[in-house]
Amino acid sequence: MRLQIALSILGVLATSGMASAQQWGDLEADFFLKGNAKAEPIIPDKDQAYCGKHKLVRENVVVDPKTKGIANIAIYLLPGPGKKVPVHPDYEKTAAASVKLDNKNCRFEPHILTVRTGQTLVLGNSDPLGHNSKVEFFNNPPFNDLIPAGGKVEKKFTQAESSFSKVECSIHAWMNAYILVKDDPYVGFSDTKGHLSIKNLPVGEWTFVVWQENTGYLNDVTLDGKPTKWTRGKVKINIKPGVNKLGKVEVTPAALKLK
Repeated sequence: MRLQIALSILGVLATSGMASAQQWGDLEADFFLKGNAKAEPIIPDKDQAYCGKHKLVRENVVVDPKTKGIANIAIYLLPGPGKKVPVHPDYEKTAAASVKLDNKNCRFEPHILTVRTGQTLVLGNSDPLGHNSKVEFFNNPPFNDLIPAGGKVEKKFTQAESSFSKVECSIHAWMNAYILVKDDPYVGFSDTKGHLSIKNLPVGEWTFVVWQENTGYLNDVTLDGKPTKWTRGKVKINIKPGVNKLGKVEVTPAALKLK
């Protein structure tokens, strides 16, 4: 009995030692457009009285007119097949949280998001009219749910996806958003100034994917002034303790498939 207790204590100490030995680092990147892009206005063809007053624009490429920063570019960690990613303890408090995707002002809010397996996706409708949310996945069952004004629908996912899935509203054809289902929390989205940050990544060499909705995988860029090719958007980064800067990433309109 004493031997069993001693072995148990040693096992706990070993596990604790392994956890404390894990180191973490942050990843930062900045994305800019080398050229010009103009937001294309949307003329609603349904529920014009309500949707028309919100001055809707297409969100396939969102660029800050002053800084040329590109919003809604995603970087996410792509572990190898069967490889488990260590997750920082700070993420434990959100492991079973709810993530909201709202139908608001005849658009989806947010436009791009991630949800972890174990979390709950809440599809809401803040508008005074009906919407529906339709998604086709690779690994998870599809759904197509009508959401009445003020209503909500909840979804859970059991399988991670390797890329983003498009969310659509069949009632209002211009409405769309993008969702990525992952087992881990390591996804970052560039803000309106083009800045992106992912906190508390496990130290080591990892493969990341860079994705933008209009082009899909971001392949051809200029990184800190040097032309760079990321095949299928994949880039290997050696994460070290502290802040790791991918650098200044410049993208041409052609690389984003802009006319």
